Amino acid sequence: MTSGFTRAGFPGRRARMKFLSAVDLSAVRTMQGIGEEWLEKTCEMFPEQGSRLGFYKFASRLGENTPGLHREYERFAESVLRRVEDLPEGAFSGDDWLDRRGFLALLRTELFFSRDLKRWRRNPQQHSNAAVDAIFDLVVRGAGNLSRAFPQIESRLAGIPDFLAAGAECVQLPVPLWTALAVRSCAGSVEFLEGLTPELVKVSPHPARTRSVLRSAAAAFQDFAKAIGRKKQGPAGAFAVGRERFEFLIRERLGFDLSLREARASGERLVARQDYLLQRAAAKIGKRTARELIDEAAAGWTPPGSLLEHYRKTTRQIRQQLEGADLVSLPEGESLKVLPVPPFLRHQFPTAAYNAPQPFARSQTGIFWVNDLSLVESDPQKKLAEIRQHFGLELTSVHEGYPGHHLQFVVQYRHPSRLRRLFEHSIFYEGWTMWCEQMAVDHGLVNFPRAKLIQLHDALWRAHRIVIDCGLQEGTLTAEAAARRLQKGVGFTAARAAADVNWYTSSPSVPMSYLLGRLEVEKLHRHLVHGEGWSLRQFNDWMLSHGALPWNWIWQARLRA
Repeated sequence: MTSGFTRAGFPGRRARMKFLSAVDLSAVRTMQGIGEEWLEKTCEMFPEQGSRLGFYKFASRLGENTPGLHREYERFAESVLRRVEDLPEGAFSGDDWLDRRGFLALLRTELFFSRDLKRWRRNPQQHSNAAVDAIFDLVVRGAGNLSRAFPQIESRLAGIPDFLAAGAECVQLPVPLWTALAVRSCAGSVEFLEGLTPELVKVSPHPARTRSVLRSAAAAFQDFAKAIGRKKQGPAGAFAVGRERFEFLIRERLGFDLSLREARASGERLVARQDYLLQRAAAKIGKRTARELIDEAAAGWTPPGSLLEHYRKTTRQIRQQLEGADLVSLPEGESLKVLPVPPFLRHQFPTAAYNAPQPFARSQTGIFWVNDLSLVESDPQKKLAEIRQHFGLELTSVHEGYPGHHLQFVVQYRHPSRLRRLFEHSIFYEGWTMWCEQMAVDHGLVNFPRAKLIQLHDALWRAHRIVIDCGLQEGTLTAEAAARRLQKGVGFTAARAAADVNWYTSSPSVPMSYLLGRLEVEKLHRHLVHGEGWSLRQFNDWMLSHGALPWNWIWQARLRA
């Protein structure tokens, strides 16, 4: 019989391997347990987030939203982060390493926004948006049968006054722009509740009580708007996180080892490149600008039949083409409903939008909403103008449905790792959709006048976002100057440019992630398809199999496997 030890008393290779395997497996299982503990407690503290993940036991509740609750979460997240960091990185490989890296990034960025930036104090939108979204999410998912979701909706409505009163207590020295946006959001929330009232009253067993609950909720939004308007405001440019903090987000959200200056230089180069590609494509058609050519095509477009049916037909056709094109696999059991936005929600939606299934819900059905505002117009010219706002809907269908967001999310939400279903790195999911748009044009999934120009124009817009994101967060670019850049560089109207920049200010590193994400996909494509001989389908399936994590980390995990 031989011992597992050498003569010197040190373990031999086989014994060392068994020892290391046991240690590594223990570390992996420990992290999984920590993840489950974090998920359960976070949902208990913020039940509105729990129900959005698909845990229906939280659907009737709202969190306390007090300053004490936010501080308690920060202490809890700090303790969880320490425990995960104490697990040796070398014990993790492949998918387990990705889970650990993604979990670390999630905890670090949540602490960054809560503890370091105090967003629950500086951004009133965090409270007003959380309140209305808690109702909106239940209404949207129950739009076909509100009576089923009614008890949960009414219960949450009853909690809105306390939730917003606690939120007002949280707010200190808010950023003036965010205060103005929160006031506007509150007005929209009141309008939403007024539109919702007749729909809920119809299914309520106690109509008078339901009306009272709705009135109290609407009044709470109005009171919150007044309360934050009376608060002493912080500096106008306080939305900027600063260079060092922005570089932290570039690392933890995008997976890049880039300085702010390097990111901005890349953005300026991409603006010049995309502008050149766009103008070159336009020159092949005529002497007019790309914007003029796109507008001309839109002005001559009228969909056959109803707009909704055209969206449905287009979505079906693209899915059917994907099945025969050998570009990407479609998982069994997924489904996508193309539905009209209910009348009482029309002013809460853009022209089209997508609701992903909930990560832990049994049913993985996505909803592709079509907002046809021509239905409320009686004047024929105004009706036609509204319809033509949807020109290019083929690319919208690719972006939101197949093979874009819908396919990406239903694949991610089937991942065996529960942690993996939680990760939401925009460098992945927005980079993927931009890759899908380019792939759809290049491989003939969409074929309509000026499709290539629209795809190139949208890429130019995303290149400007990189430069703007850097300037806003460094504090060298005002929101007004950023909007002017979009007007001049992309041709946006003043209103559209301002609306775009408004969300940039509160989402550092997200605006830059779209085009940078697509470029990362192209880099991997060159390496794996051109370099290693993978098929395009194999490549796309491999990418989607990882969930929404930075592409650099996915590549590192491959090397560690």
